[in-house]
Amino acid sequence: MTKWSYKRVMFDIVDLQEKDFESKLDAIGVQGWELVSTFDRERAGNSKECFFLFKRALG
Repeated sequence: MTKWSYKRVMFDIVDLQEKDFESKLDAIGVQGWELVSTFDRERAGNSKECFFLFKRALG
């Protein structure tokens, strides 16, 4: 049975609009992390945090 390690990365909603945002995700992927889920939540009533959840096999 595969065992997994998990990683949570938080971005502000404006980070997603940056030109180099995909390169940030690519850098995480190069380390073996696979994106499995995202969600956002309101912060301080006028901004949003976006959470990206990754997993990779232990070993």
